[in-house]
Amino acid sequence: MTQVNEKDVAAIRDWLAKEPTLPKNFEDILIRKFLFSCHCSLERTKRCIQDFCTSRANMNEIFTNRDPQSTKVKTAFDITTVATYIAGVDEILIHRLNDTEKYDFYDVVKSFMLQADQWLRLERETLPENHIVILDIGVYTLMMVARSNILFFQRFAIFLLEAMPVRLAQIHVINCPSFYEYMYGLVKGALPQKTRDIIHFHTDHMSLHKHINKKYLPSEYGGDAGSMVEQSSSWIKDINQNRKFFLNDDLWKADVSKKVKNGAVETAMSGSFRTLAID
Repeated sequence: MTQVNEKDVAAIRDWLAKEPTLPKNFEDILIRKFLFSCHCSLERTKRCIQDFCTSRANMNEIFTNRDPQSTKVKTAFDITTVATYIAGVDEILIHRLNDTEKYDFYDVVKSFMLQADQWLRLERETLPENHIVILDIGVYTLMMVARSNILFFQRFAIFLLEAMPVRLAQIHVINCPSFYEYMYGLVKGALPQKTRDIIHFHTDHMSLHKHINKKYLPSEYGGDAGSMVEQSSSWIKDINQNRKFFLNDDLWKADVSKKVKNGAVETAMSGSFRTLAID
């Protein structure tokens, strides 16, 4: 991978080994993705990794008890669809909720992060220049919103925006119900202005074609790419094959019980590590 200098990977690996609060099981592909998302700035990469690990340690609701074969997680997998597609030099990330009857807020977020963690471990010859997120909220109801922890979701959204190794270029919220403005209002205040500026709302999915070439979209959205339902099933299969790995409740977490003289470990949502590159 020529996008990231191997000397920089080694430098981050050495830094992680010396940091008493940070995990030692960071794979090189993770380091490369963090470096690339931070435009290969060593200091920005360090801050982003530290925020990533500290945030995970402070959100035990979704980063513990993650057995993919547990009844709760299996149910969450059953009612959601997650898929990714390469779109030229970019990558599309899709999340769709399919059913609200069995919806549990924390279980759905937990299952999503299991899939996100599996995605982070994927080896890539070339990393995408940007990421395009598609959120399908067609089945969302006000009752479902009432059963969700909005304050936690705000924290989780900031974690995704500021601590995950992505370069966010577009966010498309599709199949919006009539009350979508109310839902957006619940989280809008927590989002940086740069994020708000790249959010697009659609009442259906066909209008996506004005922004994204349909050859990169799944067949479920009138595109020429493969089915996202089939791909989502493949993700779940891969996660189950790596079940032992995901049973580790300390995976990629900072040890916040250890004190650091320079005060580097802070609460996940302190706002000290705003490092996401938004193009």
